[in-house]
Amino acid sequence: MRAQNRREETTLNLDERERRRELYRLQAMLCQVLADPTRIELIELLGEGPKAVKELAQATGQRQAKISQHLAVLRQRGLVHAQRVGTEMHYSLTDRRILDACHLTRELLLDQLLRQGEFAESVLLGERG
Repeated sequence: MRAQNRREETTLNLDERERRRELYRLQAMLCQVLADPTRIELIELLGEGPKAVKELAQATGQRQAKISQHLAVLRQRGLVHAQRVGTEMHYSLTDRRILDACHLTRELLLDQLLRQGEFAESVLLGERG
């Protein structure tokens, strides 16, 4: 009976590990989508409210075709929603938490840059002293 319980526990542990690995894989795919500066900028802009592709192209200074390609990637991952308004496509965030995630990673980056700057400053001061 104990051996059977251990086998069942091992099976559960394997199943749980596989589920976690799949979740990590999916999370990594989401992070890959966010690993592009233009897409992060688009998320920031859409955080202000729905916008037409033309508005997003003007705000980023990039061609409309390139913006449409980035929006297609964001839409495929379920991060933005598209709606036709007259002859234009308007995009909006499907969940504002993605904006929070972008803000959090930026805060982490700024903290790292600050620490690196403080370290560089201390090294420079040490060399001069």
